[in-house]
Amino acid sequence: MENEEEVKWALVDEAMARQIQSQGEIFLQAQLHCAIASDSRATTMAGLFITLALAALGGGLGYWHETSSLSPLLSGLMSGALLTAAAALAAWSARPINFFFPGNQPKNWFAGRRDALPIMIGGEAENYQRHIDANDRTLGENQTALRCAYWLAIAAPLAGAVAWLIPAICSSFRG
Repeated sequence: MENEEEVKWALVDEAMARQIQSQGEIFLQAQLHCAIASDSRATTMAGLFITLALAALGGGLGYWHETSSLSPLLSGLMSGALLTAAAALAAWSARPINFFFPGNQPKNWFAGRRDALPIMIGGEAENYQRHIDANDRTLGENQTALRCAYWLAIAAPLAGAVAWLIPAICSSFRG
């Protein structure tokens, strides 16, 4: 336990130790539910963003192929690139990871089966806290990646519009 006073579990009442452990288990369960929901959202957004990217790229290339107009090509490429980056970030945030779950395997308690129960329960509560902290770091990284993906997706049509205007602006200076 970092930056905290070490708990002397031998001095803690068994009921209190059980309550502390229970709260850690409940929190880990809540984190697991949040992680599942977050993965679902990220996977859905990755699919949506890549579909939009392919539509933007295909539309720009198709229009350019028929008209040789540079504006729609640049617009499609710019929008498609940003949406592809957004899809990649969203997919990254749903990647398979190590994640800590509530509970423990009984074999992890075998070595301490003759120790005082509050000490064993307290040790498990400390494990839960380490797991909660690790899960929080992972969830935070994934949240940051998904937030960046959203911003890239929001920026894609604006960047596409700017890219559409660049050839028009450049040609007005030539004329």
